[in-house]
Parts: sequence; C-alpha cells; structure tokens
Amino acid sequence: MPELFHLYLLPHICLWIYVAATLVQLAFLWGVAARLACRLLPDRTVPQPAAGASVVICARNEAHNLRRYLPKILAQEYPGEWEVIVVDDASEDDTPAVLEGFREKHGRLRVLRVPEKTFPGKKYALSQGIAAARFGHLFFTDADCEPASVFWLSHMAAALSEKTETDIVLGYGPMRASIPGTFLNGWARFETAQTAIQYLGFARAGMPYMGVGRNLAWKRKVFDRAGGFSAHLTLPSGDDDLLVNAAATRTNTVICLHPESFMYSEGATSGADWLRQKHRHLSAGKRYRLIHKAVLGMLSLSHTLHYFLLVALFSAGFGTITVACLFFVRSFSLLFLYGKIFPKLREFQLLSQVPIYDTLLAAYYGAFAPISLINNQHARKWK
Repeated sequence: MPELFHLYLLPHICLWIYVAATLVQLAFLWGVAARLACRLLPDRTVPQPAAGASVVICARNEAHNLRRYLPKILAQEYPGEWEVIVVDDASEDDTPAVLEGFREKHGRLRVLRVPEKTFPGKKYALSQGIAAARFGHLFFTDADCEPASVFWLSHMAAALSEKTETDIVLGYGPMRASIPGTFLNGWARFETAQTAIQYLGFARAGMPYMGVGRNLAWKRKVFDRAGGFSAHLTLPSGDDDLLVNAAATRTNTVICLHPESFMYSEGATSGADWLRQKHRHLSAGKRYRLIHKAVLGMLSLSHTLHYFLLVALFSAGFGTITVACLFFVRSFSLLFLYGKIFPKLREFQLLSQVPIYDTLLAAYYGAFAPISLINNQHARKWK
C-alpha cells in the first residue's frame, strides 16, 4: 500500500496542488495586480487642496539624513497652511543641533524631543508628534527619505481631501537605484515594488491591509478611533501597517500613484541591514486581521509551491504538458502585467530581471519569511 501511494497517488496529489497553486497566482495577477496595470496615470496638473496639513517625521540618530533630506520636505510647494513636525526620539548624535539649525531658518518647522528611550520602535515618539500637530490631516515620512518632487505633499493632500469619506491615503515609497547597481539593491527594489503591488492592488480591490510609513497619510480621527498605538505600543514595528490594518476599509482608503508623490529611500546598505529590516517588518504581520493573514499566507505559499512543484514534477516526468502549460500562462501573465505596472512605479530597469527575482521571491516566501515570523529577535530595535 505505501508503494502504491508513492507510485500513483503522490504524483497525482502533487499535480493537483500545483494546479491549485498556479490558479491562486493567476487569480492574484488578474484580480489584484491588473487593477494597477489598468489604472490610468493622473495628469500632470498640480492639485490645489485647501485643508491644513501637518507633516510628522520621527528621527533617531539621523543627523546626516536630516541635513540631506529635510530641506526637500521644507521646500514643498503647498497652497494651504502647513507645518513640519520632527520628533527627536532621544538621539545620541548631532540630531538636536541639526534640527535647531533648521528651526532657526524655517518658521514652519517645529521640533519636539523625547528625552529618554522608554519604548521600542518609534510609536511613542510618533504619538507625541501627532498630539502636537495643529491640523487634522496628517502626513508621514521618514528622516532618510526624499520626495520625488516639491509637489509630494500637494498630491497626497489632494487624495486625502478629494472625497469626504476618505480617511487614509496609501502612497508608494520606492528604493532608490544605486550607482553602480548591485544585486542587493536590485533585489530590494524588486521586493519593495512587489510588496507595493500587493498592498496597493488589494486596496484597489477593496481590501486594504497595510501601508508604508515613509509615504502615508491619514486623518487624525482615524488615529483616535483606532486607539492610537496602545494595542501594540511595545512592538517595535507596525506604526504604519498595523494602524492601517485596524482602521482601513474599502470605502475610506485610497491610493496615490502620481510619480510626483513618490517618496524615495536609500534602503539597506548591506545584507545584514536588509535582513534586520525584514525581520522587523514581518513581525508586525502576526497582528494582522485573520482574513488578511489567511489571504497573504495563501498567496505566498502558492508562489512557493508553483516553483517547487514545477521542479519536482518535471524531475519525476509526471504531468509535464499540464505543468508546462500552466507555467507558461502564469509567466506570460506576470510579464504582461508587470510590464505595464513597473513603468508606472518608475522601475524601468527591473523589467528584464522580473523572471529572476520572481523565482527568488518563491525561495524568500518559502524559507526566510516563516523563519522571521517564528523568530523575531532581530525586530526589537529601531536605530
């Protein structure tokens, strides 16, 4: 009986699992990603929002990045009242002096300081900035980020003000291409774009589940209604995605994909830094709503099984025609849709490498992500 199972039943079961996994992948590509591929880019007209805006940035030991990027935030061209609040989260470098120098030159800049680090992550510091904000429309980025244009704030604010029911705006925060390009930089950019395709696509499909703190906006009432960060204050990560996960609905959340609204980040400079970042980000995933964890888990598992069972079934010489056809259909769908999406994300250089990185993504989903969810010892420190 065990021999019969091995020779007959097991290959058939693997084939049906492969078919199911590939169908899940196709459902994501044509049901979710296609919503971004078919989305028309907005025109170049700069919107004219009227509501007051508060930009909140947390900084811990960010003297170098503040010198480099804070002037780009302060140079935003916004027609209404606005302010920039930088919260110094108990920095131990020259951050206080750098911020004081900027404050003396820029009247719209307000500086707060958290004197002692009492909580992991930046949620406590961020909550202080939110509490001090003069306006109810809040915009968030990080100290190491650079806006794509002087109209970043205007585009995000226009999206937040366009409809009365809109409470949350999800922006895009790509990694900047390094010169010369490295494999780590290319992989990090692809993984960032892939993550964006998921959370922006699902938001367009009516199931928003996360956002990224380097380019995010919400109304203060959302923060108050969700109870702030009280439910996960001791968790180092989740100041962005867990709030969105708790408060976002199909009617109160929109996305902003205008190229002038992008917020660029340098990203990790080494493999170890990237691993620490992913550990920290993935640790928040355990707090997502059950339905979101189920959908995302099924999506990553199907991605891994699509490639793993492809190799296994071809090696066994079983169902090769069916496997080859499904692999071709999924590969064609991926290249066709990503060929339309990546230019909108301004990731032209990555198009030719999509097949390589997509294969590596299966290994990432199958190995690194589960380990990160089980062992989050690298997710306990911010800066």
